[in-house]
Amino acid sequence: MKIQNKYLAVLPVFALLVSSLACSFSVNLPQAKTGSTQTFILSEALPEDSQTAKISIEMGAGELDIQGGSPMLIEGEIQYNIMEWKPEIIRDGQNLLIRQGRKENLRIPARDVVNRWQLKLGSAPIALDIAAGAYKGTLDLSGVALTRLSIQDGASQSEVRFDQPNPVLMESLRYRTGASEVSLVGLGNASPAFLNFEGGTGSYTLDFSGRLQQDLQASITAGVSSLKIVIPAGTPARIVISGGLNNVQPRGTWRISNNVYETEGDGPKIEINLNMGVGNLELITQ
Repeated sequence: MKIQNKYLAVLPVFALLVSSLACSFSVNLPQAKTGSTQTFILSEALPEDSQTAKISIEMGAGELDIQGGSPMLIEGEIQYNIMEWKPEIIRDGQNLLIRQGRKENLRIPARDVVNRWQLKLGSAPIALDIAAGAYKGTLDLSGVALTRLSIQDGASQSEVRFDQPNPVLMESLRYRTGASEVSLVGLGNASPAFLNFEGGTGSYTLDFSGRLQQDLQASITAGVSSLKIVIPAGTPARIVISGGLNNVQPRGTWRISNNVYETEGDGPKIEINLNMGVGNLELITQ
């Protein structure tokens, strides 16, 4: 699913936040120097047993693309042109940390910065944590065996996809973001028991299409934003709305009673508690 054109209204905010990363509160700080682009190769073997591996990814502003299909636990390459950003890998048994190198008290140049992460995940059960600054990217986690997923970023223009069912039961999916454009597509395929989404000012799409393997409890909080929630036809769902929101646009078949919106169907059920301030909310069954 491509990011819709109407979401482009958020781009000036996103650009402003990215630009702010290039500035410092003190003009006396030295500026980081860009050089020739370096490539950091990573290739980590699968665990010897079937225990869940924990992978933590920590990066600043840049580009992040993740997909499945690796014969390893994780492999890929990271391109960077600020020497202080040379990545490092720390592995302790089932725990793996991949983080961007950093040096405090540096101003980041506004132009010509390269920080591009292209990664592939393997078939082992994975608890994945991602902490990022302002980034742009696609996380295609289709078919990846995720027991848990946590994403936190400052500002992003990102799409997270689950086009195939999760091979394992996911305990929780948490996403916390700022002024961003975020699309979560195929949340039914991800099938977390619990979903927590916290957004600031931005445009967000939460598409619950896919094959649910278990009941899904969701807590969604959004500020001044545009939010779209998609429930596949035939899936039982109940959405309870609180907060100051009064601009709700339902599309499709809904049973509405005050601030409660319900759909009928068979199988696992989606329960959503939504707290939203000023903004626009689209509720879609399709």
